[in-house]
Amino acid sequence: MQVKAISSAANERFKYWKKLSESARACRKAGATLAEGIHLAQVMLEHGSDVRAVMIRENSATQEAMALAGELSRVCGAPVFELAPALYDAVSPVERGVGLALEVGIDVPDRPARPIEADALYLDGVQDTGNAGTLIRTAVASGVRHIAASPATACLWSPKVLRAGMGAHFGAVIYENVEPEDLRSLFSGARLAADARGGMDLFRSSGWERGRTVWMMGAEGPGLSERALRVADARYLIPIEAACESLNVGAAAAVCLFEQRRRRLAAR
Repeated sequence: MQVKAISSAANERFKYWKKLSESARACRKAGATLAEGIHLAQVMLEHGSDVRAVMIRENSATQEAMALAGELSRVCGAPVFELAPALYDAVSPVERGVGLALEVGIDVPDRPARPIEADALYLDGVQDTGNAGTLIRTAVASGVRHIAASPATACLWSPKVLRAGMGAHFGAVIYENVEPEDLRSLFSGARLAADARGGMDLFRSSGWERGRTVWMMGAEGPGLSERALRVADARYLIPIEAACESLNVGAAAAVCLFEQRRRRLAAR
């Protein structure tokens, strides 16, 4: 494979990647993001993702990383760049990674003319990038592949969210900048709010799992916004022991989505 060396911070490509690494707005504007690591590279290779460039760290990329760089270049037609260590570290989403990073195009689906007949997960104001990535990963693992996010949620295609999702993004259909009121026209399912402040007991209630659902999850601390709660068809809480104040939003989503999956598998 042909490799182009970049050793100057004045290089235009480097400056572009630096913007992607630092700004969710830059990712949205460019329609691209950055990903680092063997696992994500393998997932993108399997899915035939829009890999636009391959970056390797000078003198420190592993043999596996170099082999993957060559394969990505061959299959995706992506140019390969060798960055000086300081430059690579400045754009890499991961500290002390394997020395392989990718520029990847973001898939932005069109809004459908009719409500989607599928289960979905809605993220309302989830700002923590680790939580956002975990929520996508959990949803896809449970069989829920449609993800929507409010304007106040972290950019779901930012490098840190992509890293936390561990490749689940490429098995999902992701809609961003979705207001709570838009859920009615975007998805046909019942809108179920996970609300620790009150609601029906998730485990003692029944019937909600029979049709399509849109589970709504709020940010750590404040939970779902009032706007999101107003569009909910029902509220559910997870009964937890009094010794613990609350669940992390990623854990709460896992409980709700896999309880849904468990009931449906049992019904079969």
